[in-house]
Amino acid sequence: MNTECILVVEDARLLLSVLTAQLHAQGYEAIGAATISEAIHVTHTRVPDLLILDLTVLDSDPFAGLTDGFAFLSMLRRSHPEADFPVIVYTGDPSSEVDARAAAEGVFAVVRKGTPTGEFASIVRLALDEWGARRMAATN
Repeated sequence: MNTECILVVEDARLLLSVLTAQLHAQGYEAIGAATISEAIHVTHTRVPDLLILDLTVLDSDPFAGLTDGFAFLSMLRRSHPEADFPVIVYTGDPSSEVDARAAAEGVFAVVRKGTPTGEFASIVRLALDEWGARRMAATN
């Protein structure tokens, strides 16, 4: 059983439900956030081991001001500099600009919506394993 906590930020509630259910089935603790406001609240109560982030997250809170996943990621890294967890961008945008910006932001991987479940699960596991190895090496 995995003990890692994964925060999934996705505004399409059905897809959010499917993703968190798949992660739960794989033994992860998966926390879903359908808005940036919800995601901010989650990160104030618990820093995840992995973030799966949609890039176009609509928020009904007019004061949140963030609807772009990269803007949220930047804000999150400023507010939690100690949290060096990996990020997987989960997007339907096929453009190479997304890949370039993700690389510049230090994102672990960009996964396109519609990627087979097994492949997605492998990327999640790889991100967590590499992050765990990096943390272990830093403490030794």
